[in-house]
Amino acid sequence: MSVFYHFGQEFERVRSLTVCDGLHISLSSSSGNHYNIGRSPYTLLAFEAGGALTATQIHEDGLWQVKHPPGSQLLLALVDSFGNSGGVLPAVFMVASGSSDCLPALPVFAVAPTITTNVTRVEPCDSWQMSISGGVPPYTIMLASPGATSLQDIAAPQESSMVSFINSDIALRGPTIGASQSSAI
Repeated sequence: MSVFYHFGQEFERVRSLTVCDGLHISLSSSSGNHYNIGRSPYTLLAFEAGGALTATQIHEDGLWQVKHPPGSQLLLALVDSFGNSGGVLPAVFMVASGSSDCLPALPVFAVAPTITTNVTRVEPCDSWQMSISGGVPPYTIMLASPGATSLQDIAAPQESSMVSFINSDIALRGPTIGASQSSAI
């Protein structure tokens, strides 16, 4: 079964986000069938350029709180409880200064995985080499590109910290952000 849903229109009018502000997320069907909006609960994925990927479950109230530091650049994507993608919003959002009361304290003992790459721009048919450090293998890399209809997952080979990706289907819509998850997370 295919699921066709996306963020509601009011979210697309937002151009910047403020630290710790709440933002209402609504869903609408891109197929015109209001029953075809995936299965709740939904998860909002915030891909922070040069930072952490956060996954926040969105409940019935549809409220999401911006828990990224000022100056962050975010790509936002939505998935339903079955992992079906609602796509990636077409804009890269800048996070403005605000109250920092909601920002999580970083655990001292945890080392999140970090990705270093060989390029700053990925053209069609280019190879993208990604080296992962920190965390615990095996790793999964998730790619998000503005306006993409879905996310792309790449599993790193067991016990490997290098991933090579050939760009066969990411359109040049803007910056593509890769986020890594380790088996410890």
